[in-house]
Amino acid sequence: MLPVVLADAASWGLAGVFAVAAVHKVKNHLEFRGILDQYRIMPPPLVPVAASVVVALEWAVCLMLVVPAWRWLGAALAAGLLLLYAAAIALNLYGRGRTSMDCGCGGEATPLSGWLLLRNGLLALLACAPWLAVPSAATGWAGGILATLMTAVLWLAYAVGNQLLANQGRAPELGAAHG
Repeated sequence: MLPVVLADAASWGLAGVFAVAAVHKVKNHLEFRGILDQYRIMPPPLVPVAASVVVALEWAVCLMLVVPAWRWLGAALAAGLLLLYAAAIALNLYGRGRTSMDCGCGGEATPLSGWLLLRNGLLALLACAPWLAVPSAATGWAGGILATLMTAVLWLAYAVGNQLLANQGRAPELGAAHG
């Protein structure tokens, strides 16, 4: 039962992460296109198409992770996107020394950092959890409650981590205001 509960919690948690990111990118599509262009990983004329493709893929991940029969594919796509994002961040952070640009992940502006790479790596690892169990395995109401509680814990940890990453970029600003 535990592998199924872990797979459910990981899937639901990641679906939420990708849903929040996709909603942010849709609501702020022009801003996201600008951030994507700043990464300088493709010719500028391709950026509008790439931005739309990223949003479509993130929505696809959300849907696939909550449909048990497609969960394995959604998990693979989630891990692939997270590793692709990590590669783009690493290229700009370490290859080009760019630390002040926004990652474009969604939500509050978050500067590129090694911690952001770690977060994406941990999320990519979490994306492997749905492969631990057969999606059709039933866990009953107790398993459903446990998976829901685990999802809430994952969401809380993700929210705290994201806020710490966002605050990291504002540390001098916060220090000046309180010191």
